[in-house]
Amino acid sequence: MAGNPSVYGCQIALDYLTGRALDYASARTTYLALLTGNIADDALMSAMPEVTTAGYARQAVTWGAPSNARPSSAANSAVITFGPVTADMPVPVTYAALVTVSTGTAGKIIHKWLLDAPQQPVNGQALQIAIGKLVLTAN
Repeated sequence: MAGNPSVYGCQIALDYLTGRALDYASARTTYLALLTGNIADDALMSAMPEVTTAGYARQAVTWGAPSNARPSSAANSAVITFGPVTADMPVPVTYAALVTVSTGTAGKIIHKWLLDAPQQPVNGQALQIAIGKLVLTAN
């Protein structure tokens, strides 16, 4: 899936690399949200067109270690499963966003991806992101 960091994602990376500031002093959990449309790179979480279908919830992402290469990349090291949904999804999922909170809009958007193909689960169906499909890359 093609993706890019949000403005916030770029800011925390540069702050960390320069030593200017650390937004998080220790490891933290990040969550994947499913979206029905694109968002601006500087979008707030309240502007995300997030799925609201019954049975959907953001999912924690388990990350593998970054590669020892340039560009360096890190990918999800476990399958990410959403659902199964308990109603037909009325609008297809086209994007995913990495966010800092499991629920609500008080967090930040770190990165977004365009899905390889739109997904529209029906009642009783789950949606999965395979191991290694969610990739973050730093040049």
